[in-house]
Amino acid sequence: MAGSTIVFSLSDYNNYRRGVTEFNRFHVALHAAAAISRERGPANSLMGASDAQRPEFTAALLESRKQTDHDVALLETIFQTEIGASPEMRSSFMAVKAQLQAGRAAVDAAAATPRSERSGAKIAEAIQAMFRAADRAQDYRDVAGRSIIALAPETGAEVMLTSMAGTLRERAGRVGSYVVMMMTSEGQARSHYRAAFNSELNRLFEVNALLKTYAPATLESKAIAQLLDQVTVNYFSGSLPYAQRVAFGLNGNNSPTPAEFTAKYVPGMKSTEVLRELIEETALTSLETAREKAFNTMLVSTLLAGVAISVVVGLAYLLGRSLFRPMLAAIRQIDDIAAGNLAQPTPMPHAGHEVREMFQRLDLLREQQRLKRHLEMERKSMTEELRRLSQTDALTGLLNRRALGEAVGELLTVPRGGSRGIGVIMFDIDHFKSINDRYGHLVGDLVLQRAAEILAPCLRSQDLFARYGGEEFIIVLTDVTEASAQAAAERLRETLAKTIINEEHQLTVTASFGVDWRVQCTFDHWEELAIVADRRLYQAKRNGRNLVCASDLPSEKTTAPTAGDGDHGSGGADAA
Repeated sequence: MAGSTIVFSLSDYNNYRRGVTEFNRFHVALHAAAAISRERGPANSLMGASDAQRPEFTAALLESRKQTDHDVALLETIFQTEIGASPEMRSSFMAVKAQLQAGRAAVDAAAATPRSERSGAKIAEAIQAMFRAADRAQDYRDVAGRSIIALAPETGAEVMLTSMAGTLRERAGRVGSYVVMMMTSEGQARSHYRAAFNSELNRLFEVNALLKTYAPATLESKAIAQLLDQVTVNYFSGSLPYAQRVAFGLNGNNSPTPAEFTAKYVPGMKSTEVLRELIEETALTSLETAREKAFNTMLVSTLLAGVAISVVVGLAYLLGRSLFRPMLAAIRQIDDIAAGNLAQPTPMPHAGHEVREMFQRLDLLREQQRLKRHLEMERKSMTEELRRLSQTDALTGLLNRRALGEAVGELLTVPRGGSRGIGVIMFDIDHFKSINDRYGHLVGDLVLQRAAEILAPCLRSQDLFARYGGEEFIIVLTDVTEASAQAAAERLRETLAKTIINEEHQLTVTASFGVDWRVQCTFDHWEELAIVADRRLYQAKRNGRNLVCASDLPSEKTTAPTAGDGDHGSGGADAA
């Protein structure tokens, strides 16, 4: 048993020693990925700079590239063995170098173009090329991280947390780059970059939430918790709102230049870079501390084993009570932990000092297993949440168009005896463009959200409610008659028209409705009903809006608005 204790402690020490060595190598991959990400800042400034600013930003970019090249060269040196032996590592590293070269070439080409001829598309192409270089660097970082975890599993939590901190810095940089792309583009391209900007915001908030949840507790660091609060103040309450204001105010006359935006945005990101470095430093310190503890435990175990062997004959009874039985209990605890039983065992009051230390290690192992189980449950929960988000419209919380198609398809594949029929209601907010023009897109978004909130309680649990696109919504009613489908549409129309959407502006809206109903066996695809309902929706608009149209008669006005109903939020415009 003494020999087993020494071997266990020695193995523990060797594992942590290897973990420290491997984490130091991972540090190089982290810095290379961060350097490639940082290079994008001076590149964006140079591409948006005036002729007077060009020398300053050119010098800054050259200095950044020099640092990046140094870090990439060091990365190649440190991982030379793996790059030579592993096709995956070699392929990932070559992709980093190739994409970095392509990104720099695109940046240089855009910067070399005279300012008057420098198009937003060319700048955006260069920024996206640098995005791809950063993606390849992160891919290599992840490959290196998996390799290191395979060699030293003890580093798993530290590797994941430092990777997440690097991802937070990268996402923050991309948010700024998307604003630059919006500033240098117009029309459909700007809308595309704004959508990408919004998507990047969601990822940024997710990574920040994960870091806040796990980093301080896992690394047991108050400094990290305090710095996360500082990131919230400097970036999430400073630079990020500034970027959002610029992104959504680009049509104004006081929009900054890309260089001005970058100069004001980048300082707030400094705290994310400091956070990454602190998490990395704390993780390394944690591993080094564990290594020292394992080494001390090994020494103590060796000393105690020698003492125990020298006095084993005279202390047989004492050892039986204070060592052997507790050791058997420790073995049972190890078996319980291996079997997944993490309940706290009964204390051993007569255990010796060295055995109590072993129980403390087992308690630590048990706590780590509990944490691992908790993290697995969190991961499953996050997976389920991501699945839910993929099926819902981010603005209204309703089903999106793809999820609706899947739900209706599943509904139609299950035979339902006695079903009276299926109805499809499509409706569109009247004069929605005028609402956006008059009150702004934030109020427009509020109109869509409130329309969903107001009408959803009016439907049955088995009815399907989805956002079909823009300001258009669709409802699929199951087991309904034609008359009840039309009545449901009229009820929805009246409910929406009578409800105040926005108290500040006393804003109300109306909608035009199109209805189609079929017996379930009389159509091949449910989209046939949607097409007819959509056609009748626009017939309702042509007939005067705020109507329910349930047939294809051009002059149909079967459900006219009641007195007091009207499109108070449209401002009298003719936009649909």
